[in-house]
Amino acid sequence: MNKTVNPEMEAAAKEAERLYGDILYMEHPVSKRHHPAPRTSRAAQFSPFAALTGYDDVIRETARLTDEKPELSEEQKQHLDEVIAEVMNSPEAKRVMITYFQSDERKQGGSFASVTTTIRKAGSVYLETAERKKIPLEDIIDLIE
Repeated sequence: MNKTVNPEMEAAAKEAERLYGDILYMEHPVSKRHHPAPRTSRAAQFSPFAALTGYDDVIRETARLTDEKPELSEEQKQHLDEVIAEVMNSPEAKRVMITYFQSDERKQGGSFASVTTTIRKAGSVYLETAERKKIPLEDIIDLIE
């Protein structure tokens, strides 16, 4: 097999030999006083660590985006009241899609959620779904039959 040598590599090897030739082939020094550290202890020096515990979580939480709760107009509120009344006065249970705002537990704002269900009970503060989930009326953005 013909071995091709890169001229730059050959020049670098000659330069290393010239500069460090006196120590290049010496034996590795071994201490007479200290025993060599076990491999696991040597590896521990280079293992990663978190300098600030929880810092990554704080960065992720800060980067997480939330939506602002929209303010409904009086007409939109009136429309929602009419749809809820119509659904509640219906002789058979009607399936509706409710879009509502969920406040975030950790920071200001929240997110939008939608659920398709039947309304079990409508109170003055909450709308209760067939799955017994209570949705505050003030958080409902849209209700579609």
